[in-house]
Amino acid sequence: MSEILSNLERGFIDAVGPAYLARAKAPCPERVKGWRYQSFMPLLHRLHGTLTGLRSRHALIDGRKLVWLQGGNPAGEPVLLLHGFGASKENWLPLLPFLARRYQLFIPDLPGWGESQFCAEALYGLDQQVARLAEWMQQTLPTPVHVVGSSMGGGIAGLLAARHPALVRSVTLMNAAGVAGNGTTRFERGLQQGRNGLIAHNMKGVLDLLTSVMENRALALLMAPAMYWDLVSRRDVNEHMFRHLLQHEPAPHLPTFSAIAAPAFILWGEQDQVLHVSCGDTFKTLIPHARFKRLRGVGHLPMVERPRVTARLLRRFWRETQAAGQPIPAA
Repeated sequence: MSEILSNLERGFIDAVGPAYLARAKAPCPERVKGWRYQSFMPLLHRLHGTLTGLRSRHALIDGRKLVWLQGGNPAGEPVLLLHGFGASKENWLPLLPFLARRYQLFIPDLPGWGESQFCAEALYGLDQQVARLAEWMQQTLPTPVHVVGSSMGGGIAGLLAARHPALVRSVTLMNAAGVAGNGTTRFERGLQQGRNGLIAHNMKGVLDLLTSVMENRALALLMAPAMYWDLVSRRDVNEHMFRHLLQHEPAPHLPTFSAIAAPAFILWGEQDQVLHVSCGDTFKTLIPHARFKRLRGVGHLPMVERPRVTARLLRRFWRETQAAGQPIPAA
């Protein structure tokens, strides 16, 4: 890899990592170890499941329980959806009615998130998460699959496509984490001051978080009461896991975004207040063959704010990929 590409891929970590780790308050170790999962999100799935037909499944991966939703069309092409930081598989629920009829869907809680087991002694850097997902995919999924990753899940999706090409039919990076852009957001500048807007400590923090990830303020206000407990109860665990993302950065000897050979789609909400839209330009430089689409009037979570539009763009990309007869990269 050229020095220029290497610098592009390390831009975000170099810009915020040292400053954040030096200035942000470390989480209480006792609270991290003593945290136990309690959430209303599974109830939301049970209510939604009657419409989508998805069912919850689980398996042991790296010695710990990983939970995912599975369903859709069993004869359709398989699709894997990866959520972002501080989120869970339920983030994808608004999108599912537009995909379930045509595609076989797999939506996990990433290891340590949602219903998937968290372990205070485990490492939760991107490399470790990619390895766990690859193990699960090899055991469970009818690979290769279309992979879509949102935010942190986008960074994981990109590294998965680069390192395990035989598992990935195509990859979509949706407002993906992992690189820096030419501009910065309030969130990115806050990290350099030791403030993490994605970790809420009270209701005001929840409202600030939701209004930063969604351009639609009314939707954010509507979701705040339901999201309050999930976000606030995990604050120490989320801080712990965010630090792991910065402390355990991707190994330089392993393939990264510029090694992606699969068909790629970069999808970005132009009003993203978390990761600046110019990060998409950086990904496009690293992955020249990728398509790049900006969504006007959309923030950090296109699948929540514009599920119908997002689904239409994904379906079109997958159809065109299939029509082009793109070969599956060798492992």
